[in-house]
Amino acid sequence: MRLFNIEMKIKVMAKKDKGILTKTYAQAKQAVEQGNLDHARDLFDFGILKVADKRFNEGLSVDEKIENVKVGVWLERFWYGLENNNLLL
Repeated sequence: MRLFNIEMKIKVMAKKDKGILTKTYAQAKQAVEQGNLDHARDLFDFGILKVADKRFNEGLSVDEKIENVKVGVWLERFWYGLENNNLLL
């Protein structure tokens, strides 16, 4: 029984917390679902800004990862969120 408890602790410790981009994307999708389109636009824009900031300050390429997701995928997610929900200004 004791070995089982140790294995469970290791699995929990290995799980990472969700980062700012993951949370922002989830909140933006939720805002779209709730019809709060202005807030959704702000969140999608904020996500693009955070990725751009990391790329500028850390010199990341589109193939490098933030929160275990490629930079290019983050940019696509946020951009498509704007585009697919008619949120482009």
